[in-house]
Amino acid sequence: MIAVFLNELRLLLRDRGAAAWLLLGPILFITIFSAARYQSSKRPPLLVPVVDDDQGPVAKTFVKLLREHADVVLLPRAEAEAMVRDQGRAAAAVVFPEGMSKRYLQGRNSEILLLTDPAEGVGVNRVKVALLLTSRDAAEIADPIGAARIETRETNLTGDRISRRAHEQNVPGFAVMFTLLSVVYATAASLQVEAGSGVVDRLLVAPVGFTRVLLAKSAARVLVGALQLLALLAWGALVFGISLGTSPTAVLLLVAATAFAAVGMGALAAGLARSLEQALPIALALVLPVAAIGGLWWPLHVEPAWMRAIADWTPSRWAMSGLVDLVLRDRGLGAVLFPVGVLVAQGTLLLAVGLRLFRGRFATR
Repeated sequence: MIAVFLNELRLLLRDRGAAAWLLLGPILFITIFSAARYQSSKRPPLLVPVVDDDQGPVAKTFVKLLREHADVVLLPRAEAEAMVRDQGRAAAAVVFPEGMSKRYLQGRNSEILLLTDPAEGVGVNRVKVALLLTSRDAAEIADPIGAARIETRETNLTGDRISRRAHEQNVPGFAVMFTLLSVVYATAASLQVEAGSGVVDRLLVAPVGFTRVLLAKSAARVLVGALQLLALLAWGALVFGISLGTSPTAVLLLVAATAFAAVGMGALAAGLARSLEQALPIALALVLPVAAIGGLWWPLHVEPAWMRAIADWTPSRWAMSGLVDLVLRDRGLGAVLFPVGVLVAQGTLLLAVGLRLFRGRFATR
């Protein structure tokens, strides 16, 4: 029994790369997760575009007080709406309608218009809190606008509903994460199994071509991954009632592009691994940090600035961006074309690098 134990321990320690990745992967993940959760408490100033169509004393006082709680930017209405709806730079914009001060000073009810993107629920709530604090400050200094005659009316710029449910963020995020996990590991493990069984050596001299065979195998993994992600999203729509947008074509394109990028990550994992035992820790070391950084676990705006900059280079960020537009903003084909293009470009680069690394191990044999 002791001999078996010692032999098994010797075999495990012989693959030093696997042992290293077993430590490197968790260290990388713990570092990223802790940095995101710790530094996210130090939020950047809240950016609030403000449209002052009133130009009266009540609106000017309100803007002055709001600056104490947010980074206020005065803009024309078209630019403020674009900042929320199209650019994603702000979660909500505040509009002081024309004649608001006059109506208030005449003793009539007035309103503030809040133009929101409910897909950024946390940001919208922060703007609402800032408005409440502004009202409180106004009341404390006995300013007339602190009275209850000013109300807030909310308008959604990106869809039909004012609020979104939490699982509309969670279901797409976890669907993409589990697809990445299964596709990346399956792709890497499959190539390592074939390398260990001698199949790769035979492919090197096969007339059909080594690269073409690997691309065909990768295409099969893309199909499997796309079907898995599509099934998970369909389950979310059936059980939880999440929307999948207005265009089935957009869903299919985004799902296929996401699966393609996942296969590219799997090829990279196969290129980095030197044995089947290394495939799993390397796959986890790639997928879990990418999932965290790319916004699959939490919205991007809760991450520190340096992490958001890295997120743009991850496939998960663009997969989630496209799904957010479909699920939370009820958009169609036009909204996913750019994320699909980025995913295809990333997948192509990852696949090329991964297959080159993988083939390079056998080219000198």
